[in-house]
Amino acid sequence: MNNKILSAFFSLAAFSSATLADTSTVSNTSSESTYDWTGVYVGGFVGGASSAKTTTTEPYGGTLPSHYWNAPYGNTYSYDTNASFIGGGTVGYNWQIGKTPYLIGLEGEYGYLDMSGSSNDPNSALYNSSKRGTAVNSTNVGGSYGYGLVGGRIGYAMDRSLFYVKSGAVFTNTQTNYTDLVWLKTSGHSNSPGYALGAGIEYALPPEWFQLAKNISIKTEYLYFGIARTQETSGYCIENTPFSSADKISGIHTAKIGVNYKF
Repeated sequence: MNNKILSAFFSLAAFSSATLADTSTVSNTSSESTYDWTGVYVGGFVGGASSAKTTTTEPYGGTLPSHYWNAPYGNTYSYDTNASFIGGGTVGYNWQIGKTPYLIGLEGEYGYLDMSGSSNDPNSALYNSSKRGTAVNSTNVGGSYGYGLVGGRIGYAMDRSLFYVKSGAVFTNTQTNYTDLVWLKTSGHSNSPGYALGAGIEYALPPEWFQLAKNISIKTEYLYFGIARTQETSGYCIENTPFSSADKISGIHTAKIGVNYKF
């Protein structure tokens, strides 16, 4: 899914570049001055996210290794989450520095994100105990409230074409759980911030297209969410003995298309 999202992003970027090339002659021969990107804007976007992976340890309590839940097996294992639709809104401000093509901006973004995945604990199968059922570890990213992002953009404008890089802080919730029927239940969650880093292409529509086009721009954007974190999953077994495990969740690749309106 990661390759599909990246391929879609670069395809959209190529399409945008072709559009820019087709309209550049009209822009250059027009009597209008160079487009000014300075101003407040709001917008919306849709896209996709993928690639979050969880690497987890066998639940343990007390002194290792004899206190692994499926002792003596304590092998780590990994599993992927499914891809997710993303969609939401953006608000920001661009400042094009004087008459130069250079631009800096601030941007806030909020969107839907819900990535889930699970795996049977392979150590449970090795343990082969009739007392315990099939143990399952699961992960969810973003399901509680989606995600939020606050960051900045640095861009280079070529009249109505803007090429930019974007970076900032991303906020989302991660939740992990371990369940072995009624014998053991543990859970953990984290809201620690991560970082976002990526780039995009934005194009301001020519006013000749339709009446409000001079205020509208379209964009394609790729962002990596560096939410890589290790969180503790903790709980109790049926004998009321505490158990815990360490779940490491990797980062996320996202790609989107969007529309902005500049005031």
